[in-house]
Amino acid sequence: MDKLFDNAVFMRHALDALPAIVLVTDEDVRILYRNKAGRDILKGEKIYTKRAGDVMHCLHAEDAPGGCGTGPHCADCVLRNSVSRAFAGKAVRREPTDISFVSGGKTSVVRGLISASPFSFEGALYALLVIENMTELAGLRHLLPICSSCKKIRAEDGSWEKIETYIRRTVPQADLSHGLCPACARKFYPGYSD
Repeated sequence: MDKLFDNAVFMRHALDALPAIVLVTDEDVRILYRNKAGRDILKGEKIYTKRAGDVMHCLHAEDAPGGCGTGPHCADCVLRNSVSRAFAGKAVRREPTDISFVSGGKTSVVRGLISASPFSFEGALYALLVIENMTELAGLRHLLPICSSCKKIRAEDGSWEKIETYIRRTVPQADLSHGLCPACARKFYPGYSD
């Protein structure tokens, strides 16, 4: 099915440049195409025409013998409902959800933002499904115990660490720089600040 976009080379390259998982699906959330981020995570050639929940090892994909889309939890699935809305002509923009899946016998949860848009190509209707992994950022949204004096953050093990250390550990791709806010510049360098 990778041949679906053979005569749309530019768009395949554009989709491959995106860091989010981009899938093209049919109305039953069967994967027809995946971009590079999708290929990096959803490996193998035998995923095409299989439902996303089956390929992603969704926790609920085996709730019913029919697999993804047939179990009692599937009615609440943001992925499935987003694709359904796309096929109804309504785009979904960054709908938050937790994606639970089983890998190596262990259950994991990924916090994601789901977007889905309808599009037609050579007379057929498809859904463009985008899955953004927000797990690292979601970890920063909970209450952080911070010392009101030295501004260190209390880690889960009870130790205290500098805020820079915490950010580097929890968001490894974050680049940090240091400077002085205007109030601190006036306080520490009164003769050199405005």
